[in-house]
Amino acid sequence: MRLRKTRYTLAALLFVVIAALLHTAWPFLFYPRQTLTLTLPQPATPESADTAMAGIAERDITPPIGMPKFGYSAWAREADGFRTRLKARAFYLQGVNQTPVAIVQLDLGSGSLPLHHRVAELIAEQTGVPAHALSLLVTHSHSGPGQYLGSDFYNVFGSNRPGFDPALFEFLSQQIADAVIAAHASRKQARFAIGQRDIYGFTRNRSIEAWARNFPDQDRDLDPMAAVNPTMTMLRIDQKQGTDFVPAGALSLYSIHGTAIPPFTRPYHADVWHWISQVLEDSMAESHPGFIHGAAQATHADNNPAWHDDLRGDKEARRIGTGLGQQATELFRALQPQLTDQLETAVASRQLDLLDDIDTGRFGLCERAITGAAVAGAANGDEVFPVSYLPFLEEGWPRRFFTDGCQGVKQWMLSRLQLLLPAERFPHQALFQIIRINDLVLVPLPWEITLESGNRIRQAVKRTLPPGTDWQVEVSSLANGYFGYAVTPEEYSLQYYEGGHTLYGPHTLDFLIGQSSTLSNDLWEQGQINDIPASQQFSLLSRRYFPQQTAQTFTPRWEGAPVFHAGDDLSDPYWAQSLLAAPAEALPLNQPLLSVHCHATVHTTDESARLQLIHRESAGNGQDRYQVRWYPDAPDQADNCRLALRDPASGEKVVSSVLQ
Repeated sequence: MRLRKTRYTLAALLFVVIAALLHTAWPFLFYPRQTLTLTLPQPATPESADTAMAGIAERDITPPIGMPKFGYSAWAREADGFRTRLKARAFYLQGVNQTPVAIVQLDLGSGSLPLHHRVAELIAEQTGVPAHALSLLVTHSHSGPGQYLGSDFYNVFGSNRPGFDPALFEFLSQQIADAVIAAHASRKQARFAIGQRDIYGFTRNRSIEAWARNFPDQDRDLDPMAAVNPTMTMLRIDQKQGTDFVPAGALSLYSIHGTAIPPFTRPYHADVWHWISQVLEDSMAESHPGFIHGAAQATHADNNPAWHDDLRGDKEARRIGTGLGQQATELFRALQPQLTDQLETAVASRQLDLLDDIDTGRFGLCERAITGAAVAGAANGDEVFPVSYLPFLEEGWPRRFFTDGCQGVKQWMLSRLQLLLPAERFPHQALFQIIRINDLVLVPLPWEITLESGNRIRQAVKRTLPPGTDWQVEVSSLANGYFGYAVTPEEYSLQYYEGGHTLYGPHTLDFLIGQSSTLSNDLWEQGQINDIPASQQFSLLSRRYFPQQTAQTFTPRWEGAPVFHAGDDLSDPYWAQSLLAAPAEALPLNQPLLSVHCHATVHTTDESARLQLIHRESAGNGQDRYQVRWYPDAPDQADNCRLALRDPASGEKVVSSVLQ
């Protein structure tokens, strides 16, 4: 019996190795390369102002149906519609006689260095924002698109389909740039407040044993609900309207993985982040229409949403996101007495090639990236049988022998065969930033930062800051690029998923601390730092998934009668109706489409999470069949209500029969 079990285990391992080799090799052998040449122009001279100015705007970045999705790798599925929209929310800040700064919050799985540079190209002339003063922060939703990143490694393996999609890349670039340009155009005299509050109960540490290794000599309670970064950091912005200042928007950071929506789900979804932003926006909608709240990652790498076991999905994402949104609303209101018309900003940006000899020190960083076997096993909560339970792939299998190499105890995925993938195919161009906004110091980094790693970076940067100010330092994960994870050396020693996914070895955190501290020191000693190449090329394996736009030639129509579904443990109650409309490639998901009309007035739109669009099939004759779902606040809310689709071709609303 034991011999048979051993044979099965070896056969399973052999199967995994062969499948991994095939999956690894074929895009690199057969996909063409796309070369992006990005030139960062000198920005236009910003208009001078004798008061602090701010502008805020948002744009929809929901791509078309059918795109691969990023975050769950092979366990992801192509998008079949949307459950919530994906947004870009831009914040333009300009102090008196200071370089303007643009911070953009994105409902995307990761930042991207070429995306950052392309947006900088597009906004320079109209906004005066230089590339070094632009920062792209993300939510790390695992239900958004992939194929726009700056390395072959993540374009191939981060999504369920391989390759860089130039059309998706340009779509995202244009939408994000348009948000920044609109924020600049909306700028007004403004007041600002910055604050923090600790929030527990919505997150848990998914790798609690690895975290505990940081404290071998202390009696630590292994409570995953307590071993989290609880701090929500917020920048509140009020704009002048007439003689008064009124709430205009807020930028928040919080540490929670965008994984309340599990693998294998299809719709685009901003995850918990939709409700974190929406709850505060809704609370302001009546008194301050147009208010915008953008919420992005802090140090989330080992901090998962605290979903209830076996209930992970839409309802849990809403519960957790709504709770955090309510906390954000309370924090926003608490900041009103702290509002000031003073705005002091400063930015330092430095791009480093990790494959070069770095003059300011590598701090033990390995010369090239290597993927750990634990990456294939997946993180806690995302295990897939049997892969996640095989020897070496399962968490907690550090190398016991031959640990004197740079990667230390890491079990290499595919062993030395991994060296066949050239080092430049992994991410290696990293953008470091330090952004000061009054007494807030933001440290955007293109790594997923664990709780204790974030604590150490934060403390190191804080030591470089001038005394006399109560500085609030926050690290933002996955900003402007993606390099996998950054864990402490102690966490690395256990080789959980986070340690296996720390590509550049056990001293990655030392490198981040050293470079961030150096950059912060340089900012205070030298002033603004723009250490980004003026021109750069990215050579990426490419494949187009973004559909060619087609013209619509018929009027959409509703089919049959609406049907009510009572819901279950995973889904709220909803009304559903079939819809014949344009083919998926002709249906622009980034434009308003769906609404509910009750008693002849608009009750809700697809800006909320109450309406869902699902692509079902081709219906022939240039038509596709969809299902539209409305999730009302209460089952009896549908009195004299109808579903409506805005026809993208004509702009006219096509209305369903009464829901009954």
